[in-house]
Amino acid sequence: MLRKKRLWCILLVPFSILLTRLAHANPAATERWFSMGVYRVITETYGRVFGYLPFSVFQILIILFPLAALGYVGYEIYSIVKKRDLRKKHAIRLTANSAFTVGILWLMFTLGAGLNYARLEFGDIIGLEARPSSVAELAALTEILVGHVNEISPQVQRNQYGHMVVSANSMAALSQEARVIFRTAGNNFPVLQGFVPHVKPIIYSRFMSRLRIVGVYAPWTMEAHVNIHVMHYHIPVTMLHELAHFRGIMREDEANFVAWLVGYHSGHPDFMYASAMLALSYAAGQLHRVNPGEHRRIMATLCPYAQTDRRANWEYWQQFEGPLAEISQAANDAYLRANRQEDGVHSYGRVVDWLLAYFRGDIASTIN
Repeated sequence: MLRKKRLWCILLVPFSILLTRLAHANPAATERWFSMGVYRVITETYGRVFGYLPFSVFQILIILFPLAALGYVGYEIYSIVKKRDLRKKHAIRLTANSAFTVGILWLMFTLGAGLNYARLEFGDIIGLEARPSSVAELAALTEILVGHVNEISPQVQRNQYGHMVVSANSMAALSQEARVIFRTAGNNFPVLQGFVPHVKPIIYSRFMSRLRIVGVYAPWTMEAHVNIHVMHYHIPVTMLHELAHFRGIMREDEANFVAWLVGYHSGHPDFMYASAMLALSYAAGQLHRVNPGEHRRIMATLCPYAQTDRRANWEYWQQFEGPLAEISQAANDAYLRANRQEDGVHSYGRVVDWLLAYFRGDIASTIN
């Protein structure tokens, strides 16, 4: 009887797919009833289970679960082949347990992340309008962001090489600062209100760099993770990015924008500098593609310390160029497209559209 019930769990897959399609068909209802309703309950209950722990359960499971699954499947297949009198029993058990596992994991992903890809856009929620912009507007935005970086750069700590280093004495302390900053942001943006978990360091961070991954949100355990092997100025804003995912902001451009918005207005130099550098990297990259001359002119005004950070960051990532990074990027691209981010990995860069919308008044006064 129990095995038959487990077999029925495979129906959770089409059920989850149906839920996702219904959610995408009506973003307003998804926002009201799921993202600001059911999902809030999930984060305040299940999200707290692992969110308070100082270590990552997901990182343990991602190593142990495949090994246990391979061992179990191997045992069942061996039994099917060798134990003829019990062949049917083991075949049914393997099928039932596989159906149960796939169905439960699929549903957990749908509730922990998938449906939030269908919610209203963050900019719409806070009253921003993203629209096509001119090259002059993009150049003005880049100048504004260069000014922000130059203003904040002297306030952060640096090592003997001139590279920014976080002021917190540990990653746990920096994570706690990120929690406080994100919780405070909820006072101004109700959509960000709610429980804020610890952001946990990835124990195999250097390997993550080989995959060109700086942060991971695990919807099955609702844990946020950060790569701590990267340049320090990436870490604070990546923490905020992953916390945005926890709060249900799943689209990458919006999570980037939330990370910038929360970090730059935090009043904390580390988070302000990291956020400003993130925004500048995307805006400057866009400008370089459409007007290299303007890009050179504006970026020449960037302060020496920030230029040193950007150069060191480029050198850091160069060492990880290769097939593994390309495979990882292709897999991430496929994942994003499967969740209806049609630009794939390029969707990260759409944060520039939200930045242009946010600074539209400043940009207009600059151009005029």
